[in-house]
Amino acid sequence: MLRSGIETRRRPWVLGLTLAAMLLGTRGSAHEAPKAEAPKTQPPTKGDAAKAEASKKDASKKDAAKQEAPKQEAPKQAAPISKEELVRLAKLNEKNCTKGDLEGCYKLGVAYAQGQGVAKDAERSVSFLKKACDKGHLDACNGLGIAYVQGAGVKQDSKQALALFEKTCNAKSAKGCFNVGITYAMGNGVTKDLARAATFYEKACTGGAAAGCFSLGLAYADGNGVAKNPERAATLLTQACDAGDMNGCNILGHSYMSGIGVKEDMKRGAGLFEKACDAGLAGGCLNLGLAYQHGDGVEANQERAMALFKKGCDFGFGPACEAHREASETH
Repeated sequence: MLRSGIETRRRPWVLGLTLAAMLLGTRGSAHEAPKAEAPKTQPPTKGDAAKAEASKKDASKKDAAKQEAPKQEAPKQAAPISKEELVRLAKLNEKNCTKGDLEGCYKLGVAYAQGQGVAKDAERSVSFLKKACDKGHLDACNGLGIAYVQGAGVKQDSKQALALFEKTCNAKSAKGCFNVGITYAMGNGVTKDLARAATFYEKACTGGAAAGCFSLGLAYADGNGVAKNPERAATLLTQACDAGDMNGCNILGHSYMSGIGVKEDMKRGAGLFEKACDAGLAGGCLNLGLAYQHGDGVEANQERAMALFKKGCDFGFGPACEAHREASETH
């Protein structure tokens, strides 16, 4: 957590975006994908005891935080619906796929990947995704690339995955460009190249992928593959947040809390944390809890802070659980 151990109004936010990015707290998608490397903490300024203590404490949570980093774009099901309806849709998609409908094949591949309306079956998922991809369905090709990265239903093959992502990116798929960027950021089957990753994030962002704007925003915040530019980072995070990326809203909240790249506005920062938390982002709940704990942008309310920490913990986010435990001990 972003804590210095010194009782000041700005305590949770003094470290800015670099450590803030470690507390994304995302909820896993139904179709899990490889995760990007979490941004690393920067060395604390010499002589700044508060920052040094907070940096040391956050470093001990690095492993847990890395599990909450941005994910490659994978196929997603629509909003939750009844089991009966899922079964009906799976049967309909199978019928349509048999008739040559590529969207039906793609959706059936997603259904088998997620076990939605059919028994979960990675190999059958791949067969339907490949059928649609071979005839030019870009989302199916992206899904097939994810399968090759994971080795889900096929032998793991990072080069084949990258080839599929590049194919879709060249065909103007924003998701494909984002996935190429993640591949280079992770060094997954290729030489790690943050500058090249940023180039593909920009293509993804320009193409309408909110995750691309978010990842490019983090790159500018930390100077990873691009020249460090807090103002540009804030602009991109705003774009991501406005497009519905709750990680973008969460990290943008830190920008406003700390005045990094934007004029400090703690009330707006707290509002962004609330937006992310309401959408189910555990890191947003943790950060909103910290705001209530210290009265940053909201009126201090320890009971509200405790409830928010617990909500983040219930999502399975370790730092929120620790915050709840510490708050319980001092409450």
